[in-house]
Amino acid sequence: MKKQRTDFDVILAGAGMGGMTAASLLANSGYKVLVLEKAHVTGGCSSSYYRKGYIFESGATTLIGFDENQPLRMLEDTLGISLPKEAIVPSMSVYMGNKTVTRWQGRDEWVDEVTGQFGEPAEQKAFWKLAFDISEVVWKVSGRNNFFPPVDTYDWLQLLKNNPRDVWVLPYALKSVKNTATDIGISNPEFFRFLDEQLIISAQADSVNTPFLFGAPAITYTNYTNYYVPGGLHQMVKTLEDFLKERGSEIHTKEGVKSIDREGGGFNVISTKGKAYTAKAVVSNIPVWNMPDYTAGRIADYFRKESAKYEEAWGAFTLGVVTDDVYDEEMTLHHQIHISETEKTAGLDSHSVFVSMSKRGDTARAEEGTRVLNISTHTKPEFWFEQNGDYESLKLNVQNRIIAILKEKLPGFDRAEIKLCFSATPVSWSNWVYRKKGRVGGIPQSMSRSLLDWTPNKTPFPGLYLCGDTVFPGQGIPGVTLSGFNVYYRLEKYLKNLSNH
Repeated sequence: MKKQRTDFDVILAGAGMGGMTAASLLANSGYKVLVLEKAHVTGGCSSSYYRKGYIFESGATTLIGFDENQPLRMLEDTLGISLPKEAIVPSMSVYMGNKTVTRWQGRDEWVDEVTGQFGEPAEQKAFWKLAFDISEVVWKVSGRNNFFPPVDTYDWLQLLKNNPRDVWVLPYALKSVKNTATDIGISNPEFFRFLDEQLIISAQADSVNTPFLFGAPAITYTNYTNYYVPGGLHQMVKTLEDFLKERGSEIHTKEGVKSIDREGGGFNVISTKGKAYTAKAVVSNIPVWNMPDYTAGRIADYFRKESAKYEEAWGAFTLGVVTDDVYDEEMTLHHQIHISETEKTAGLDSHSVFVSMSKRGDTARAEEGTRVLNISTHTKPEFWFEQNGDYESLKLNVQNRIIAILKEKLPGFDRAEIKLCFSATPVSWSNWVYRKKGRVGGIPQSMSRSLLDWTPNKTPFPGLYLCGDTVFPGQGIPGVTLSGFNVYYRLEKYLKNLSNH
């Protein structure tokens, strides 16, 4: 049988961090790759943008993943590159009423802090030791189990072969963070409020709804090395862009995917510019919610069924703010501010606001004497898409409410001059990064969803694969980077089988 001629070995639909990871690994292995990205820059939700002389992050974002057994360290080691970054200590400050909880990186220092703030020292020590132990196992196991969740006999055999000593953590997939803490003896309601708001950052759910197997890495991420990227997160993605181009692969920005069709042994992809490309395989870094719009027939039916499993997901209300630099020298770069029920308003659905600041002296992002603040809070996407004539007034109301909260609770902000302020809703996000209903942050954790009941990166259609935050392992830059590794190993196996036939 004559082999079909193809333009590329693999086409990547979407240039988020998951897609860029997969593309870089494929290019490193000698495959010819095309990345199609509808936005004007790569990075998706892990990127930066320029506005009125300043560089803002796509959202209020923390960065980990460079420690031992973690995905970004693996990426650097595999590609032989160094991503731009600077370590920051401490990782975060959390403001809860009259308390300021400092998220120290050192584990002993952190246990002392949390005990001093919430009491119950013996119970807290036991809880955090268990969280650290499980987190270490999760990072180690996730790095060597690239065929998860298992979809065939080979995957199951690999899973059983690779993890004989780590099965002790599996019962914690069936036990929530709250139940785990309660069974250890923790009872302070303030501590559970703290846990809930920490989990909403990285698990998109609270302590009742997050399995401890996922919750342990989510609540201990500040105890790994946290980083800042000078010039903005896009500098990290730009390093991968350069790597890809140096190896003969292509990245087309302002040119997204319009349709993906399987034909014969390969794929036809039509771009938003009307260009036609062919490839042996396609990897979608597009959320599963969007995929029915880009496919047809049985493939679209599959994605409609998968999307229906994840009808509940968060959106973000975000602000970009520039102020003069009046902040204390020792002030952390990341801040979580708890808000009361009475401080909420229509469109402000979370009990916390997260703030990421540019580093003092990072003049690529802000001129000397000023700082850029990215502010984000969870909101229900449907609310914003239902507004008509009230949209702008509601948006301004939420913006003003958040600014008032910052003036009251973020140290130094009350004496800062605001030089620039703008806001965005899920409607904005759907226009910026083209995500259905403006949903960002991935799929919330749930006790009702089995560990195995995630959308796998291997679809039932040979040569069509997925990565990004709506497939396992889910949210955050380390999570989507790991998804890029996982899909790369799947693809490499598939492409080698193709070349042997």
